[in-house]
Amino acid sequence: MRVVFLLLAALILLPAPVRASEIDRGRAAAQIYADLGDARRAGWKRFGGPASLMGQHYFLPTRADLVNGQPLDPARPSNLLYAKIGGREVLVGAAYNYRLAAGEMLPAGFAGARDVWHVHDVARFTANVTLDRPLLRWAAARFVAPEFVGPDGVARDRLAMVHLWTIPNPDGPFASHNRALAYLQLGLPTEWALGASKDAARGLALAAEDGCAVEIDTDAWIANLSRATKRRLHSACRQAVDFMRPRLGSKSSANAAGEAAWTGFSRVRDEALTPAQKLRIASIVDDGPGLLCR
Repeated sequence: MRVVFLLLAALILLPAPVRASEIDRGRAAAQIYADLGDARRAGWKRFGGPASLMGQHYFLPTRADLVNGQPLDPARPSNLLYAKIGGREVLVGAAYNYRLAAGEMLPAGFAGARDVWHVHDVARFTANVTLDRPLLRWAAARFVAPEFVGPDGVARDRLAMVHLWTIPNPDGPFASHNRALAYLQLGLPTEWALGASKDAARGLALAAEDGCAVEIDTDAWIANLSRATKRRLHSACRQAVDFMRPRLGSKSSANAAGEAAWTGFSRVRDEALTPAQKLRIASIVDDGPGLLCR
């Protein structure tokens, strides 16, 4: 009897698994726009720049982000994600957004505890990026900040997001990044991502089409890098790519080359950027432990 009681208690205390139907509904809603042309004709617009191991985000201006207390509907994604694979833009995922006020906790989201949320602190990010850009700071205060004030007058300038991948992800359907993307973009078997490190994937992503630009240029604008620093980073990236190209013939060789390439490129970037510039880039997203609890 004691054993039965313990089993029942364990079942109650264990987090509930995400219902497959929720994932299926979300993926089905995204697949309506498997063709980027269809998404654009329906009004979806790109924002920001493409990100390594994520792709390019698109949003629908007529679809407002959720706020605290509103239930998540898997069939109504806030964003669609596309990445260039085989020379064309391919749907790789969706995202769901909540706008949070100061002190508000992460949303319940999908059933269970498998969804992985990250938070963009828009106010902190804007303050860092516009620190020495007075005109940009004025524009952000005039046009960006009001967008995050609700009809009730409350500023909800923390954007909580969760991804739902429509392609296989070795780290699960809700992981913030998808390491398999780097392999897909190079025409390598996605199985090679299994057991490989994130650094290996980030290194391999540099060799994808426009990989160096994706890794460097958006951050360069955020950090307000000089032309000389950008040239130095692009030169280091090209060297990393040249190092990897002849070493992509096997899983072990490709992953080792990816890790070495990322280590070399990261070392150059660490030397080239000032602490203030690194802080600006880091302020894009808050994903540390204990940031916000459910």
